[in-house]
Amino acid sequence: MNKFFSRDFPAVIQPLLSDKSFRNYTLAPANQEVHSELNDLSLGDCFPLGIKDEPMAQCCLSGLWLLHNFLNESHEISQSIHSPEGSYWHGIMHRMEGDYWNSKYWFRKTGNHPCFENVFGSPSWDPSDFTDQCESHKEKNDHLSPALQATAGAEWSALFEYCYTNATNTNATED
Repeated sequence: MNKFFSRDFPAVIQPLLSDKSFRNYTLAPANQEVHSELNDLSLGDCFPLGIKDEPMAQCCLSGLWLLHNFLNESHEISQSIHSPEGSYWHGIMHRMEGDYWNSKYWFRKTGNHPCFENVFGSPSWDPSDFTDQCESHKEKNDHLSPALQATAGAEWSALFEYCYTNATNTNATED
């Protein structure tokens, strides 16, 4: 199991959730080797037990594209999901591209999300405050500090796990 999650994920997405993916969770060049793998990924592949909430499942795809720095692909998915989770992924994408004001707009639409308590175990997590920290740091540096990257990774994994858990049909059994 990946150290960032409290659950195991299907084998098809395990390689996409490697520790290396989290180290690259910045606005670095997108990993082109992963593009075709993500492009070929279906919701059925990601959710072998079935899907109980398709928008949540789509959020997971948006998050996977985002993790690998494919902002346009993630944006295309997240902007079509009219839910707090879609807004949250949308906000993270805009933060990553450096559109901080727009990012905070989407975080306001997110509201006080239940996954906040899974970001460092603090229900007081505020993605807009974190956006301000990223903006302040980026004014002086080209890349986020390792501490900010780790925080962004913790936020990403909390939201991904929340979306995945709420998307999957946990009443089914694998064959």
